[in-house]
Amino acid sequence: MSNLLARIKRLFRLRFAVFYPLAVYLAFFTVPSIRSTACGAVFMVAGMFMRLWSNGYAIKMDKLTTSGPYAYVRNPLYVGTGLILLGVVVMLKLFWVGLITFAVLAAVYTRTIRSEQKMLTDKFGAAFLDYCAKVPAMWSAFTPYEAGDKWPFSWQRVWDSREHKVVLWLTIVVIGFQLKREFMIEGERSHVRIIVMVAIACCLALADVLGEVYRHRQKKGA
Repeated sequence: MSNLLARIKRLFRLRFAVFYPLAVYLAFFTVPSIRSTACGAVFMVAGMFMRLWSNGYAIKMDKLTTSGPYAYVRNPLYVGTGLILLGVVVMLKLFWVGLITFAVLAAVYTRTIRSEQKMLTDKFGAAFLDYCAKVPAMWSAFTPYEAGDKWPFSWQRVWDSREHKVVLWLTIVVIGFQLKREFMIEGERSHVRIIVMVAIACCLALADVLGEVYRHRQKKGA
């Protein structure tokens, strides 16, 4: 019962209260062009790369992570999310909606960052305060932070974070919008292109399912 109540409460958090109605609006009332998709893809790819890169270094709460992108910016995962959102806004040409969404997310993430900073200060003390003084929260420093423990990138950490699922499903969503454009813009429909896009989307979804099966077997055998 407590788990159910926790899930219901999560549904009504501010960020979800914004994203769910926005997702419905995007699905039914927007159609990207080839040019806007190409431009948006640049930001989305950059955002996905940032999140994958960050998760390859992140050791959340156990250690103070100052390696990889964390040597330049304190919250690279949020930066990656912002770039992905910017890519979606550009792809779908929803600049006013994007501006409002960014304003809401800025308020949400500001509160989240402050809460996380308090927890990290309590845990790591002077080391974290020094890190905060030298590394910006949401934009890049010019030189990397040299202090703190350093460790290499790990694909296992990326796998454990499930960040690859974001890449798979965001790609499927982009394909979905392109299929919508194919069906809605008369005269541009290409059956070969549609078949290829559907096949790619199905392969990506299958890859996600197989990945979850493998993860389940890993946990069962551990």
